[in-house]
Amino acid sequence: MAKELGVSDVAIAKLCARLQVPKPPRGYWARVRSGQTPRRPPLAAFREEVDRRRRETVRAKSAGLLSKLQQQFYQAALSDLKRQGIGIDQAELRAGRLPDLDADIASQILLLIQGRGHDWVKDGAVETRWNHSVQASASKVVEKLMPMARPQLLMFESEGNRNWYRASGPAVLVRLTVPLQERIASLVRLVREHELRHVVMPLMACDHAWSAHHVHGPDTYLLLESTLCVSRTEIWVEAMRKAWREEDPPERVTIGRLNLQSIMPIDYMPVREVSLSPAISRAAIRPYRERLQALLELDRVHEMISHSAYGMERNVPDQTLALADRIWFGQGNPFRAARKAWEHLQDELERWESELEAERSALAQSILGVEFGDIVVAENRGRFLRLSVSDVSLHASDKGATFILNGTRFRKDGTLGKQHETLALHFEGDF
Repeated sequence: MAKELGVSDVAIAKLCARLQVPKPPRGYWARVRSGQTPRRPPLAAFREEVDRRRRETVRAKSAGLLSKLQQQFYQAALSDLKRQGIGIDQAELRAGRLPDLDADIASQILLLIQGRGHDWVKDGAVETRWNHSVQASASKVVEKLMPMARPQLLMFESEGNRNWYRASGPAVLVRLTVPLQERIASLVRLVREHELRHVVMPLMACDHAWSAHHVHGPDTYLLLESTLCVSRTEIWVEAMRKAWREEDPPERVTIGRLNLQSIMPIDYMPVREVSLSPAISRAAIRPYRERLQALLELDRVHEMISHSAYGMERNVPDQTLALADRIWFGQGNPFRAARKAWEHLQDELERWESELEAERSALAQSILGVEFGDIVVAENRGRFLRLSVSDVSLHASDKGATFILNGTRFRKDGTLGKQHETLALHFEGDF
């Protein structure tokens, strides 16, 4: 080997020692030449790493094992889902272990435990008496389910200047990840233990883990400093809007309020502190300014050509064009040739429209940080709304942009319903 590689045999020996690769012991090759088959030394390389991974695998499997009491909470949640007509065939326990749950099913089970856990004990669906140990047992189920659940996307809109579906002020979208839920739970405990009104946490310091997106008119304001506010029962955002002109004073705005019990299993959260590394946030629209302007120009061109093509089709009948061709041009038929060209153009316009819609959807997802399948939580027309997003789009104009989210609405008990809902956000300002 040393000769083939162009190195010394000592170098080969040192490399084997560093990589924990055993060398043939003394007399090994002599025994091979004599016809024997000596046992090869076992490969010890990275044995500690292999053992560590094996232990982690065992711990992961045991983590999915539920006690008998925890199984009752889990089965009660599945029964509620089944009564709502939701398929749970793949969600059944296997020998007392959690299966590989669908993310939407796991999120619904968590909301059901929060909203119905105490009632299950009172109604006998869970055969026990309510006490702190029972609540702790339910908390263990929550802890095991949370990594499997799909994070919700909290949508905080400005409290002022809001009517029906339109908000001219800023909005903040925050992805409710597991680390964020654990952090909120620790803040709630802090509020309760010290009898505080609420506590605050800068959103901009935790963007990488919380995925906060700020959306506001970039023509007037360049910076939105947001803080997450947590009380005993509610969560909201307060923001300071700073203008690019020094003579314009900063403006403080309060953005929305959501009930904690409606969005997360706050009563069953495990006690854990999570440290988050800092990251700096920027306005969500500003990085996409050129794409928005390009989309707006393409929409205008598409509209102009569409009106021309459809006007050509409607205004002049075929017989009139044929007569004009025969009188003025004989056999040339330029008018009818032009109509055929317009008909071909209509097919191109339909293809163009589908590509424009795809770009609208992709751009809206990038700006808002929303993906298909996300669970968006917001206050809409004075009522609480939780939506499983199936379509995202936007419509841009010189005066602003309107973001449209379509999807299936969740019921009040936290299970996914069948009604479709549309959520629209309008933001004013030049791009």
